[in-house]
Amino acid sequence: MTPLVGADGVCEQLVGAAYDVSEHRRIEAELAHRTRHDPLTELPNRVMLVEWLQEALASSNDESRVGLVLLDIDHFKIVNDSLGHEAGDELLATAASRLVRVLRAGDRLARLGGDELAVVCHRVTQVDDVVTLARRLRAVFDQPFALGDDEVFLGASVGVIVSEGSQDTPTRLLRDADVAVFAAKELGRGRVELFDGAMRVRAVRRLEIESSLRRALVRGEFRVHYQPIVAFARSEMIGVEALVRWEHPELGLLEPADFLEIAEETGLIVPIGAWVLHEACSQTARWCAELPDAPPLSVAVNLSARQLNDPELVSIVDSVLAATRLDPALLTVEVNETVLVENRETVTEVLRQLSARGVRIGIDDFGTGQSSLAHLNVLPVNTLKIDRSLIDGLGKSQQDSAIVAAIVGLGHALDFTVTAEGIETDMQLYTLRNLGCDLGQGYYFARPQPGQIVRAPRAPAVPLERARQRLTHRA
Repeated sequence: MTPLVGADGVCEQLVGAAYDVSEHRRIEAELAHRTRHDPLTELPNRVMLVEWLQEALASSNDESRVGLVLLDIDHFKIVNDSLGHEAGDELLATAASRLVRVLRAGDRLARLGGDELAVVCHRVTQVDDVVTLARRLRAVFDQPFALGDDEVFLGASVGVIVSEGSQDTPTRLLRDADVAVFAAKELGRGRVELFDGAMRVRAVRRLEIESSLRRALVRGEFRVHYQPIVAFARSEMIGVEALVRWEHPELGLLEPADFLEIAEETGLIVPIGAWVLHEACSQTARWCAELPDAPPLSVAVNLSARQLNDPELVSIVDSVLAATRLDPALLTVEVNETVLVENRETVTEVLRQLSARGVRIGIDDFGTGQSSLAHLNVLPVNTLKIDRSLIDGLGKSQQDSAIVAAIVGLGHALDFTVTAEGIETDMQLYTLRNLGCDLGQGYYFARPQPGQIVRAPRAPAVPLERARQRLTHRA
């Protein structure tokens, strides 16, 4: 028989059941909140952002459109790597609270994840209004962020898109806003870019290049061209710089500017760079073997920031030198001046290890004003290569001539060899010689060429006398 339950028991059961329902609803509400909000900033997340865009697009028309502003915090990874993830979380929370104060009535802020935030603007009648808001949002990052005992300055790259018609979807707006953010980063970061159709064309082309790039190494499509490096005092070629080219099956021979940035961002620069290093050292060793009685030829190879941060780089250099049997003293690795500033500790340690093996170290594009002179004194540097923009100003700009003279003097004071790149005219050549510059390269002597063309590296005479005669004739 079913036992009888008293009035008190019934009440207890009813209260318990009500509590269970209430607790169940509370848990459901909490779960729903978590699936639609970012736990760190308590801002709505991508799920809610997409819902907002769907609602806004559904109610938009030709006179009232939808705007989307996408913000990507510049160099946020550096904060996480140097100060820790807790500092990064604190920065994001502070940034979110600052951005909220800038919003207009009706604007909605969300965090998409990582260092990306977005603002949805309803009932947009003027595109300029959204751009103006985007600039105010970007300006939030002009003020420093206090993180414990540290003060951090960061910027933000901002992309803006405004809906155009019934074909727009949340996915399309997010995609195009992201393309605009990428354009802002390409143009130097810390700026606002409004999406246009040309950006999409460039983005599609970039994707095609990236896809082809991943197959190019396997297919053997890369080439190394060599540009002679000339010693002014001896009027002869004493080395070459190795420069990579891509023999694209459809687009033809591509210059580094067409693909190296993509290779750097995707990490493909590491295997490509290792291949270039091996190819350049092999070719140089062959040249030296062909002319055993001549002074040995040297080769300069560029290393990117991604390569310098690769923990296997030193081992790769060791393996290449062992396999090619090239004297380490004939290899110069060149590092861009900007890389020294952004990755100082890592780069310094890697360069010291390479220098200890006998490899020469060069600083490329020197003279842009980014590196510390005090830092030069502690780096194992052997050569400075003057930035081509300064060489271009020789004979035209007194300021550029003075800077070049100062770099030559500084290099010699530190016992460095000084090289000028981008030499194209008689005036540049003779100005550099008069300043005491040691080495030079540029179209004046030769364009970069395939290795099989540079057969006798010591044979060609430098046209210094020809240049002197031409200058004398003009005078």
